[in-house]
Amino acid sequence: MLSRFLEDGALWLPFLLFWPVLIMIAAAEMWRPLYVGRKEPKSRIPVNVGFGLINAGIAALLPLSTVLSAAWAADRGIGLLHLVGAPVIAAAAATVAVRSLATYAIHRASHALPLFWRIHRVHHVDTALDLSTGLRNHPLELAIVAPWLAAVTIAFGLDPGTLMVYEAIALPFALWSHANLRLRPGLDCKLRLLLVTPAMHHVHHSARRAETDSNYGDVLSVWDRLFGSYRALDEPALQEIRFGLGDDHDPHAASLAAQMLAPLRR
Repeated sequence: MLSRFLEDGALWLPFLLFWPVLIMIAAAEMWRPLYVGRKEPKSRIPVNVGFGLINAGIAALLPLSTVLSAAWAADRGIGLLHLVGAPVIAAAAATVAVRSLATYAIHRASHALPLFWRIHRVHHVDTALDLSTGLRNHPLELAIVAPWLAAVTIAFGLDPGTLMVYEAIALPFALWSHANLRLRPGLDCKLRLLLVTPAMHHVHHSARRAETDSNYGDVLSVWDRLFGSYRALDEPALQEIRFGLGDDHDPHAASLAAQMLAPLRR
């Protein structure tokens, strides 16, 4: 199974879907923005894209894919789902649930543990929000997130095919959830019953710590509701929201070099 994923190019599916989704979300942001006329540093988008390119380069050089971990475990019959012989539909449902919960857990830990937060806060000091913020992650986050997701994948024996589809959705969702995009309130309310919407995730980027420490989900909203970390703001409140951290903006938030060194600063 592992060799099949390597040979048929299935691992490229998330990458191939990423670009058309990026173009569509960028067009939607221009057509129906939620925030208009806000001041922001001219260099913030190049910095965010710079982080995205660095992380893409690392991911291309290192075997960080959870799909590879799942295929490796499947070849050896390792993991809970393989041991119990879970039916296909049950294995697919469990894969989606476990994978999304694992992301929720590591995201919440990144806010709660001081060492993790020093790395993750680079994502949060962005002073505005649009799809480029979805690219803004310090490379050291890969050293935390990738081993954790690989370990969970192997321990539970997650289904490789289902996981490939989930990863293909999760990557564009990182752009979607950060997008400066206004949805009709009725549509937003319906979507967020199951999925993370931009308005829901924007609360997570508030400068107020009580709001920063909420809405940790990446694709599904169910875990925030289940574990009491769900927080909602109506559109007027969102229009007044201030992005970043604390009362003062980081003066180096729009400097790639400074942000690469940020985890070294307390």
